[in-house]
Amino acid sequence: MENIDELVAHFNFTQTRKSKKYLNLFFNKKSFDLDNTLYVQEKLKIFIENFSLLETFRVNEHTISYIQKFLGEINADQYTLISRFRYKEYYRETNNNINLFVGFFYQYGLLLRNFQQTNLHLDYCKEIDKIIAFINSLSVNECYGKVLDFNQKKAILKKIEFEAKQKNNRFVSFWDFFYMFDVYSSISKGIRIHDLQFPHFNINNEFTVEDFYHLDLQHSVKNSLEIKNQNVVVFTGANMSGKSTAMKSLSTIVLLAHLGIAVPSAYCNIPFYDNIFLHFSVNDNLKKGYSLFAQEIINLKNILLKLKSKNCFVVFDEIFSGTNINDASQITVKTIEGLSKFEKSMFIFSTHLNSIETHLTKHDNIKVLHLECFLEKSELRFTYQLKEGWSKLEVGNVLFEQYGLNELLDN
Repeated sequence: MENIDELVAHFNFTQTRKSKKYLNLFFNKKSFDLDNTLYVQEKLKIFIENFSLLETFRVNEHTISYIQKFLGEINADQYTLISRFRYKEYYRETNNNINLFVGFFYQYGLLLRNFQQTNLHLDYCKEIDKIIAFINSLSVNECYGKVLDFNQKKAILKKIEFEAKQKNNRFVSFWDFFYMFDVYSSISKGIRIHDLQFPHFNINNEFTVEDFYHLDLQHSVKNSLEIKNQNVVVFTGANMSGKSTAMKSLSTIVLLAHLGIAVPSAYCNIPFYDNIFLHFSVNDNLKKGYSLFAQEIINLKNILLKLKSKNCFVVFDEIFSGTNINDASQITVKTIEGLSKFEKSMFIFSTHLNSIETHLTKHDNIKVLHLECFLEKSELRFTYQLKEGWSKLEVGNVLFEQYGLNELLDN
């Protein structure tokens, strides 16, 4: 999907730069598993339930950096009474790092212990228990808030160094958990801010989305769509009528739903797809020598190969716009009719090719839609309401006149 960063921005309240990288990776999935999606969904519900607790937890980016640098360089043998006098800066820095380490891990362990576990998904409960047990093994609970003597600090260093040098270094899995914890906290905040609703999945191949809207629009017009016994949707109509916006809204909902995230609609019940392909702005590939049309062909071929074994959700905005109108008409019909045979997948297209209407509307499994647009006294009026049927309204000449191009060209 183009501009995935714009979608991520609605959920990016991460507290560290590394967490943001984890968030971006989370959003850039291309294949999906139902069990994992439902697991993420359950975790996010838990984070939302505990949101007031999460709001109190703050992480300092520099603190994390100091601790991780400390873990990578730790050497307990260098921490001696002699270094206290000969290498004062090292000794002072080590003491400071110990305090940072103890403070951070104690506070984070406290947060996890206070995390409401009564409604926790059993598997995630086990994940949290494992992290709590690891933190407890570091002796930070016994040391927090106390003035430690040399021997106590030395013991902590040895314990940390031993753990850091183990083959199955548990610090690695800890940081993975910590960053994803921040990611889930961040996403849950986005869900609350935008008042999103968790979707449902069905095995009946029915696609129902009520009062859906675009996250980027403050006063977005809401629409509803119900699809039964059909697996192709074709958007038609004039430029500026809202086709691409509606398609992006639906694409966002499907993507968020499969990531396990709540969606911008009042109600959502859709099939589950193994893969999602969203082609809005297809560009030529200069490095590989592909033209725009060649890139469109390659994209379609990749999808067809995947459809042999997977159920897919596919969007093509203005498919085959990179070739002449006669070629485009013929291969668009062939493509849509061919893809419609994959009954458990969903395909959404937009087109300006009015000449192909009769070829597509004769198929019962193809749904044709348009965004309502009126031409009144040479003025265009857009309602952005989703309607059934093929729109043949052409606005090129109207816009030419409105913007004074006819006059400028004549002169």
